[in-house]
Amino acid sequence: MIAKSFLLEKCNLLLIIKFIFLFFYLFFFSTANSESYVKAKESLVWDSENKSYTANGNVEFKNEKFIAFADKMVAQYIEKDNDEIFTVVELFDNVIIKFEEETFIGDYAIYTRNNNIIRLTGDVSIESPARLLKGNELIADIDNNKRILNSGNNESLVEVLLESNEND
Repeated sequence: MIAKSFLLEKCNLLLIIKFIFLFFYLFFFSTANSESYVKAKESLVWDSENKSYTANGNVEFKNEKFIAFADKMVAQYIEKDNDEIFTVVELFDNVIIKFEEETFIGDYAIYTRNNNIIRLTGDVSIESPARLLKGNELIADIDNNKRILNSGNNESLVEVLLESNEND
């Protein structure tokens, strides 16, 4: 009787462990495969006729390449295999984009999916572990790992600050 009770408890424990494993597997699998999302604190307006979203207030946008934050966002999308795929994303005011170990900051940004280019304007900076770059316009080619930083005009400068590695 004791052996039967012990085996029953062991089977129940194994069943519970399997359910917990299945829950975490499904949770992480669905999170890892979610292509993109939009969150907004104030409002999120979906325009199905024009296939667009407009978000206001502490906006957060994420896709498989980067995560972005801004005060406002307007995004165009297409429908493919019952999914909405964002093709053009415009970010307005207090724009912060995190891509791998880099952080792009600016006043306005536009991302186009067909060429994976992010263009930021207005008091732009690029921060990474070893450098800080400042200018007026950034063109970030995500696929080719290129960054083009431009000054505003002939009287302004592009500024580069490199971290000293004296201990290396």
